[in-house]
Amino acid sequence: HASHSHQPPTMLSSLRDALEEFVPRYGDSDDCDIVEFHDDPPALPPFQLLDSADEEERVALVRGFLSREEVAAIHRVAETHPLEEIEDRDEDLYFKHVVWRMEHELKDIHRKLYDRLMNHCRAIDAELWHGIEEGARYFPEIEYIVYDVKELGEPGNIEPHTDNQSQVSVVVMLSHPQEFVGGVNCFTPGYDGAEHRSVKLELGDAVFFYGDKCEHWITPVTTGRRTILQMELSRGWPRWTPLQWLTC
Repeated sequence: HASHSHQPPTMLSSLRDALEEFVPRYGDSDDCDIVEFHDDPPALPPFQLLDSADEEERVALVRGFLSREEVAAIHRVAETHPLEEIEDRDEDLYFKHVVWRMEHELKDIHRKLYDRLMNHCRAIDAELWHGIEEGARYFPEIEYIVYDVKELGEPGNIEPHTDNQSQVSVVVMLSHPQEFVGGVNCFTPGYDGAEHRSVKLELGDAVFFYGDKCEHWITPVTTGRRTILQMELSRGWPRWTPLQWLTC
């Protein structure tokens, strides 16, 4: 779930944050996917680091995460299965794209690819952010996202934001670079006085980052069609029914 950047904490929001670890967490739907990580993290895959003075804002770039055949397989899933189109973005977030959820389809049809995605998240988190806890439940929210300028009637876009409750967010490029103009992945500057960090993904490339903490966006897609696979490995949502007075 994309949101705006973090707001300064209030006394109530700070108290709510302190209590969250004692409140059961759930996914964003009754049939959400659930994963648990056990044992030691898998071997760390090769990646390029987009470094930052703030550990939580470091970004890992994995070139060639998906092969051409795997990219084509994901497109086939989207084309041949009745995926659920969703509209769950924050109402204050400006974006122009179309989104379908596909975590169950990806897990059922391409389990090896799904497992590799989870293993990369586990390994890279253990190296960079140290947030995934052994035995804790996480809720993968995997989306097939299309920025099609012709269909939208205007440039595709999403403004700077963070991903609510996402311990690891992943963006995988499913389009050839020549199929669109723009759509460069951008991240908040890594150091004081520096320019924002950016990376132009090639087909099959992926970026992994701490989505709940690292602000990110893309440059406008001005022509063509840009398609990505995106995942938010969500920590889940506390059910605050007894504590509704602790609103942020």
